[in-house]
Amino acid sequence: MIEPTRFQHSSVGAALAREIDAWRSAGPATATDGLALARLITGELRRIGRHALPPPLLDALAEIAEGSRGRDPFLDDYLDAVLARHEDRFQNSAYLALPLLGRILADPASGPERLSALLLADVVRHEERHRDRTGRGVSCKRIRQAARFVRAVDRSLDSDVAPPATLAGAWFELTALPVSTEHDEYFFIRALQAHELVFTTLTDLLRGATTAVRSGRLDEATARVERASAVFERASLLFRLVATMSVDAFHGFRRYTDGASAIQSEAYKRFEIACGEPGSARLASEAFAGVPAVREEADDHDNLARALADLAAGGPRRGAAAIAEAVAKLEAAHQRWKTTHHSLAVRMLGDAPGSGYTAGVPYLAACRANRLVGVCDGAAA
Repeated sequence: MIEPTRFQHSSVGAALAREIDAWRSAGPATATDGLALARLITGELRRIGRHALPPPLLDALAEIAEGSRGRDPFLDDYLDAVLARHEDRFQNSAYLALPLLGRILADPASGPERLSALLLADVVRHEERHRDRTGRGVSCKRIRQAARFVRAVDRSLDSDVAPPATLAGAWFELTALPVSTEHDEYFFIRALQAHELVFTTLTDLLRGATTAVRSGRLDEATARVERASAVFERASLLFRLVATMSVDAFHGFRRYTDGASAIQSEAYKRFEIACGEPGSARLASEAFAGVPAVREEADDHDNLARALADLAAGGPRRGAAAIAEAVAKLEAAHQRWKTTHHSLAVRMLGDAPGSGYTAGVPYLAACRANRLVGVCDGAAA
């Protein structure tokens, strides 16, 4: 067997170069080897930004990814995120390392709500470690907003809550992979990841509410929809956190994120189809073009709007008014969220197009008219 040429590059640290050589010659020996390699890569990435990783390093990592695939699922997901731009498949899921985050979410010690709290607790730690990178007033406000989100998830949690002491928990720190060296990008990534988990939670609640309506348990359905409204308010808290970022800081890293956009969020689209049935125009729009898997799921997918329409068709039912009121509150929370999102985008983006190749602010303005549960097959829900 011919040994591969030793990896050398002037900008890559000696420890990472040695680790690459070890992987190219022998591959992993234990479950923690992938974690050790990923930690070294992350150190390099955060030093210079993901966009600046040298091609020879990316080529070597692509070789490792291909040769070791299937041995360590965590490492597979991690390298897929790191190599996304290099392999011309950079999208929102790769920018936010969502497959890796999802693998951590599957750990029994995690859940979407707790994991979202861990993400914002990490923001607190990051800001406290780097108070010199922002003005004192901004840093304090950012820490306060992040801590507020943690408490909104669970009042018993402190902002110093740490990931579980599991292999999945050890990978948690490696799910923030900035494309730049801009300090604010780190907390921005965490806020977007937390948004994804908020919508994962909302989807679970709406699907449960639909099942409850179908089974005639309207009190349970109402409770789930009411809780969804409360969870939605957490998404607004995330916008308040993002609002602490300056426009200059945002554009400092946004130039490296072309191809990745929130319009590609599968979590939001799953929430949308759990609420109601998108019309043919919506399904054919750019919003669903970027999430083909969810678009397929939308076919014959049961949803709350359809369940409520069927309920109404059966005549008056005790509890129907209560769930209708709960749905109206959820709709109002969604509208407030969209309004806040639009206002923040106006300040940050101005006339610039969206990074997912949308029109940017005009696209968000047009979407403000969309409703979640209002209409299903032409009948009032």
